[in-house]
Amino acid sequence: MQYIQKVIVPKIRMMGLEWILVLTALLMAGMLSGCAASRSEMTGKFNRPTEKNSGADKVSVFFLFKHLEQQHGLDSMPKLREIGIKDSNNISLDVLKYTGITDFNNIFRDALTEISNIAQYDTFTELPQDINNPGRRELSKTFKESSDYTLEIAFFEESSFKQQCFSGIISLLSLTVIPMPYSWDYTITANLSDKNGKLINSYQRKATLSNWVEALLIFAYPFHPLEGKREKIYDESLHDIFRQIETEKVLKNLSVYSK
Repeated sequence: MQYIQKVIVPKIRMMGLEWILVLTALLMAGMLSGCAASRSEMTGKFNRPTEKNSGADKVSVFFLFKHLEQQHGLDSMPKLREIGIKDSNNISLDVLKYTGITDFNNIFRDALTEISNIAQYDTFTELPQDINNPGRRELSKTFKESSDYTLEIAFFEESSFKQQCFSGIISLLSLTVIPMPYSWDYTITANLSDKNGKLINSYQRKATLSNWVEALLIFAYPFHPLEGKREKIYDESLHDIFRQIETEKVLKNLSVYSK
């Protein structure tokens, strides 16, 4: 009994203290780790000067948003993102709210100023739970049928599960001393169709977002935040697509031309 009290118990206490120190070190590393983000140039950008569609007849447009993600190696297909909905049966909700980009509402409203002849518009964001919500599906159908044009915009985020997992393990084991990369590829696709569902034009923009995680990069984070770089990709792509639509003058009042 004396041997247990004098030898075994102190060892157990020491082992417990060691584990507490290890967990504390891991927690501190996670809290103090820094990161620095960068992004590639946007590919597919419209290369003509902006020409305002002044004097054009006003039209109505239905904006249908899809926010998709796929982590290759884990997800078998692109999946619609979940967004916060308190009542899944409530069709009167803020359809622009998107948790991946916290300020998507303002990004869209700012980009919409690029198009000068929109008299009215409706917006709708597709959700995975819409398969069980006939009310929301009917609402989307109603918006499409009552608008002159439908612009379906898909934001697709791709990443590698292998890269994310490997980088996370190395960062954890090295206490973020070893710098590790994380990256996401973004493809923004917009399909413009008329009231009858006929495709008029398609637009696509692409960019890559990279983020390095390492302890000393904590001082670089204020100058290169990940959130700001991601938001810029959304903002720039929408502005550029809308600017191309405006310059090419594709939005026309079809009822006027059919007379």
